[in-house]
Amino acid sequence: MKKNTSKTWALALIILIAFSASLRAEEPAFESELFSSGTLVYSDDFDGEINRERWGAKGTKIEEGKLIISPQFTDREVAMKALKRDHHLGLEPVGHLNKIPGQFVCHLRYQFEKKELTPGRPSFQIGHHMIVLGFLEGGGHRIKLPDDGPLFSEPDSEMALNEWIDLVIEYRKGTIRISVNGYSKTYEHEAVSIINEKDKLGPRFTFKGGPDCRIMFDSVRLWECEGAAKSEPEK
Repeated sequence: MKKNTSKTWALALIILIAFSASLRAEEPAFESELFSSGTLVYSDDFDGEINRERWGAKGTKIEEGKLIISPQFTDREVAMKALKRDHHLGLEPVGHLNKIPGQFVCHLRYQFEKKELTPGRPSFQIGHHMIVLGFLEGGGHRIKLPDDGPLFSEPDSEMALNEWIDLVIEYRKGTIRISVNGYSKTYEHEAVSIINEKDKLGPRFTFKGGPDCRIMFDSVRLWECEGAAKSEPEK
């Protein structure tokens, strides 16, 4: 009996080791054009509870493996009565991904569910009110740098409403590399910064959908990067 018990414990130990190894194998591999190494600080496939430390938004829920951000209110009068103010009424979905490192690589899959583009919406702010990733009419995206920085139009990415967007951002102050659906560009400029001195909750990402919109996410991976950068990629 003792011999069989020993075999059982040995088998259980082997299974546990194999299971732990499989978990490690499933961790996403770090890849970057700007950095040689990174530490994974946040990974989510939205199959559990909302990480309230990372996500700040009202009207947020997890459903069928997706984080969904909806407007808090749909009627202005109802919102004014409930909130007792006439501004910031929650009539559009607004979400924040918090605790963004000073140097990072982020992989994100998201979608703006919306009938049509509206003025300035939807927008994704890389740094609150800082670098703005927006849509182009007819498909594609544009990058607007802060502090009267330049605007870059990238129609070849074919970014569009109601379609999943595969986004990779690599950032250090002065340089940002953005890949949208596999279309990549690196931007170097003194205005490249995610630091908003007036934002006491930053650095963070801000997502704004405008009226009649839902914002959906199905995965996020965020690495904090340190050390010397690799050779610069072609622009």
